[in-house]
Amino acid sequence: MGNRNLWVCVSLIGVAIVLSACAGTAQSTAAPTLSPSSTPDELSTLIAMQQAATRVPTATSWPTRTPTFTPSATATASPTFTPSATSTLSPTSVLFVPTAIPTNTPRPTQAALQSMVTTPASGANFEQTREIQDHYWFVRPFPRDPTNTIHDFASRSYSYGTTGGGQFAPHHGIDLQNQKGTPILAVAPGWVVYAGDDSQVMFGPENNFYGNLVVIEHDVVASGGQPVYTLYGHMWRVDVQTGQRVEQLQKIGEVGSTGIALGSHLHLEVRIGNPYDYDSTYNPDLWLRPWPMYGTLAGRITDSHGRRMYDVPITIQRPGDPDRQTYSYADDTMNPDPYYGEYYAYGDLPAGDYQVIVRIHGVLRYKGNVTVEDGKTSWLDIVLN
Repeated sequence: MGNRNLWVCVSLIGVAIVLSACAGTAQSTAAPTLSPSSTPDELSTLIAMQQAATRVPTATSWPTRTPTFTPSATATASPTFTPSATSTLSPTSVLFVPTAIPTNTPRPTQAALQSMVTTPASGANFEQTREIQDHYWFVRPFPRDPTNTIHDFASRSYSYGTTGGGQFAPHHGIDLQNQKGTPILAVAPGWVVYAGDDSQVMFGPENNFYGNLVVIEHDVVASGGQPVYTLYGHMWRVDVQTGQRVEQLQKIGEVGSTGIALGSHLHLEVRIGNPYDYDSTYNPDLWLRPWPMYGTLAGRITDSHGRRMYDVPITIQRPGDPDRQTYSYADDTMNPDPYYGEYYAYGDLPAGDYQVIVRIHGVLRYKGNVTVEDGKTSWLDIVLN
């Protein structure tokens, strides 16, 4: 009997060891169940939804136009992609109702009047006025998500025109980080001028730069009659074809990391004039409609002699909030907006009063105040001492 009890105890200990080993293996391979701590951008998203998640700005109907593109012989969808039979997003998967996009509404600038003429790299001349003309024609390519699982905001560590603090080449778009397979929505109605990969047709500084991408020509035109395009890069899956008509918030593909990409995200660009020209990009922050109770800050930054300053750190702060930082555009390849002529911009700012500070090598060069208005682009010229 004693030997039998000893055998039972040994057997039970062996079973416990096996179960413990299995549990350890399962724990090492299972996905973590806890979400990472919120970043300032994520907290801003939650605050925005708590404040006024259902308010929709007054809008007028879209102007209509006939698409002007003629797809080239090479600009065809990659044979590896088959249009999805369910390319139109189900209404239940979108957490807000799309509305018409407002037309440009001129209004006085807040701190400085514009007077210079900007010549973008595309060669098109846009007459600058002495008024701010908001043109928030586009909704966001992801739905609002109260759980914050899907991000509809851009990363501020590598904004348009910046270099990530000198780490990278100047950025020609904005990055919205989401998991692989997250549905991507068209920001406005239009015609697909390209759908596929860029292994043969070049859209960036080299082939295979964006990987799988979609380019849409929209139903609105910029100043001077120039067509406006959006480019969606690094996609894992493409669900539309070249020449196809798409509607606002229609699913066009899914998030991935194809091409030159660090992790899964959507690279979003706005291009004017030529959809294939890498030097015809403009800041999407000035085209995507702000959240309710949020706005955008933009302006110029010069030295005391009026010379434009490049890649200068700009800190935006107010009591109770974490400091926000951006940089002025890195060089002349980064186009000021045709309606603004700005040298820097920061989107998704909660409306309110801010202090703006510029320090270079630890030396204070500028301190000023600005009020960011709800649903508008607020303007601040920065002149360094």
